Amino acid sequence: MKVRQWRFSILPIYIAVCCSILPLHSWFDAEPINHKLIARRLVIILDGVPYETIAELKTEGRFRHFNAPARMISTFPSLTNPAMVEILQHEDSPGYEDHYYDRGRNRLLGTIQDRLRGEKFIAGTFRETFDYHAAAFNGALGYVAAPIGTAAMAQLDLVELRMAFRNSDSPLFVGYIGETDSLAHLGGKEHLKSFLRTVDRAVEELIVEAGTRGGTLEVEMFSDHGNRYGEHKHVRLNEALKQAGFVTEKSLKTERSVVLPKHGLVGSSMLFTLPESRARVAEVAAATGGVDFAVYPSEENTLELISRRGRARLERNGERFKYEATSGDPLALNSIIEGMKSRGQMDGNGFADADFWWQATRDHNYVDPLRRVFGGFGKHVKNRADVIVSYEDGYLLGSPMLTFLAEMRATHGNLLRGETEGFAMSTRQELGDAVRGNELNRIFGLDQRNRGLNTAKTEGFFSGQGHCQIGRALAQAWLKRE
Repeated sequence: MKVRQWRFSILPIYIAVCCSILPLHSWFDAEPINHKLIARRLVIILDGVPYETIAELKTEGRFRHFNAPARMISTFPSLTNPAMVEILQHEDSPGYEDHYYDRGRNRLLGTIQDRLRGEKFIAGTFRETFDYHAAAFNGALGYVAAPIGTAAMAQLDLVELRMAFRNSDSPLFVGYIGETDSLAHLGGKEHLKSFLRTVDRAVEELIVEAGTRGGTLEVEMFSDHGNRYGEHKHVRLNEALKQAGFVTEKSLKTERSVVLPKHGLVGSSMLFTLPESRARVAEVAAATGGVDFAVYPSEENTLELISRRGRARLERNGERFKYEATSGDPLALNSIIEGMKSRGQMDGNGFADADFWWQATRDHNYVDPLRRVFGGFGKHVKNRADVIVSYEDGYLLGSPMLTFLAEMRATHGNLLRGETEGFAMSTRQELGDAVRGNELNRIFGLDQRNRGLNTAKTEGFFSGQGHCQIGRALAQAWLKRE
């Protein structure tokens, strides 16, 4: 209760600062709006928006220009860095998140100060490829007086994206809004849906504006992963490891050392230890309350998965995968495998093509599990974990600071559908019921950008327009607080 009162006590100061500072940028914003009559395409990436939320809004009559949304199946772990690297086909990220363990230096890197600095958070990462990305410290401000401050930063992000698009000559413009993920985490479904209705109105206005000028605008949107709404409990993984004789620390010193980076408050954890300790660390983790399973590489192209429901061995041969339940059936795939065998999709050694696994599991609780789990150890990040732990729905582990600052209303990271499934939809094409993240680059033609035509690329988020909208939104939120 004291934390909640503290957050709201600083909100009036926060409003005053926003209303004082935001107009300053308008003095320097003399960039002319593009009036060329051309066919354009806008791709908007909304971090962490679940499929179910977009589907509900579509049913309400929102996003009427768009075809039906598809479920977008994210990576495992279902986190932004690996997901966006897969979608954009960008160079691997240093870590699964921006706070990560560096094997070469044998230490944890990526501090909160790094996140607030553009040269660390944006430069050299996948974020640099966007035509619009908010300033690095925007996301941090969203945690002030959450969820009101988060909603304010989301609105400001949208204002700046729209301004950057209108000031650009690029036929294909790709903009990213990260505050939607924070809004899901801190505000829950209703706060996120309220903001998405604003996104709907903004898109509609841009489409109408293009038409009145004799041009056309096609819009496509997607998110990098889902978010599962609900109350969450913290997994006591540190205590379990300590009781088993391991030491969680910032570097690997002995065979008892385990490095457990804590970033955000999410549904999975990546553990680093010495190779000879992997099996035992995974066993301890799998037996901990709130853990769905733990998985680790036992040899090349082979993973061992441990759960309280049993054990399984996962094997890979190129783009063919095999699942062998050695006890129980931890991923509930045995009945699916029987169906694949009856259709002649599996060879005598139990291997099947990745596309057959995709088709057979696209409606399963663990969608496309084998490709995604192997991806967690072999793609998207440079410093790859020794053990990955996936939590049950309703459980999380993460940053002690965020535990103090925020009450989580949604999270992502695990292999299950709620935390995995983002969305994808388009005004120009039907996408079907589900797409994989590694297909989006091709489907949306993200490599077709001619960046040389851009007249502006927004680096910051301050604007006079934002002042008018955000000041009012903050004041209204303050008056309506409970």
